Amino acid sequence: MAISSPSASDSASVLPQPATPVSNEADQQAWHVGTEATQPEAFRALLQGIGVIAGLTHVAFCALFFWAHVTSLAYVNIGSILSYVWVFALARRGQVEQAWAVTVLEVLGHAILAVSVIGWDTGFHYYILLVIPVAVISSIRPVALKAATVLGVMMTYLVLDIVLRHRTPPNELPMVVIDGLHYFNVVGVMIILIFLAGYYYYLIDKAAATLREMASTDPLTQLRNRRAITEVIRREESRVRRGQPYLSFILCDLDHFKSINDSKGHDAGDAVLRSVSKTLQSCMRDVDFVARWGGEEFLAVLPDTDEEGAKLVAERIRGKIEGALIEAPGHEPFKVTMTLGVAVIQKGENAEQTIARADTALYEGKRNGRNRVVVAAAS
Repeated sequence: MAISSPSASDSASVLPQPATPVSNEADQQAWHVGTEATQPEAFRALLQGIGVIAGLTHVAFCALFFWAHVTSLAYVNIGSILSYVWVFALARRGQVEQAWAVTVLEVLGHAILAVSVIGWDTGFHYYILLVIPVAVISSIRPVALKAATVLGVMMTYLVLDIVLRHRTPPNELPMVVIDGLHYFNVVGVMIILIFLAGYYYYLIDKAAATLREMASTDPLTQLRNRRAITEVIRREESRVRRGQPYLSFILCDLDHFKSINDSKGHDAGDAVLRSVSKTLQSCMRDVDFVARWGGEEFLAVLPDTDEEGAKLVAERIRGKIEGALIEAPGHEPFKVTMTLGVAVIQKGENAEQTIARADTALYEGKRNGRNRVVVAAAS
């Protein structure tokens, strides 16, 4: 067995105590890898969103400049629209650094040109400030490059303010047009800020949900892992204490699994675990839970199930496992068997003690020939 039979005195070791979301070095490594993989993906999706919203914004600018008879800037906006189509395409292909570089250059170039030609009061300089929060949350590495981008944008904005804020532009527009452009840009910047913050929050929340799922799932079998099933057990145990009837556990252990790994290789062992996991899932009701408990050992949690019902489920599992053909690359199809221990939580007993009794029953089944279901004796 993967886990030795604990006694009631050391039953606290059966269920890990709830603590931080990451319990050991392997889990920490998986969590950090998942986080590092998720942040660039979120930023890539954010750049795609920027490509869409900025492209649509420049369609509106294009119409405004044609209306204001500033055709040179109208044609510039056509170029900007094409630039953001390019940004979207680059981000979609995963070329995040290139997409971000095009975005920064377009924003700076467009804003500098606009305020130089039609004046500071039109408010196009506000778009430069949008680059700063996006640069800060970006996944661009190294950090020095990110810091240089932020510093460069800040210095660009300050220089423009000093040079252009009081200068008369070469193309003076009627005050009504200047006011219209100013308030359009102010509102536009607000809307884009709301979009950026909201969309990034959505992406991070979605990524966090994915990481939580990764943290609770065994990567090989796609069953719940031990930490996740522990949370389920505590919840169901609480229901029993509040008067809900029955809570049964089936502890399942593959027979001679080490010999399969030794004779056929670990790839074959992994194929066995995946196949057995699917079989276990097929034997569960919607209200039942099954998890990889450790190594070749699995735990099924059956709410509202008495001893007889749990035994029937265990026999069904045992029979399906025994009858299934395992297909592994490089090997003829073969069969495996499983020994199962069944226990129902009793009055005055906690889940740890019940699982310990199931483990004792499982050990008895191993001693008596394997490939059998043993119901635990009452405590």
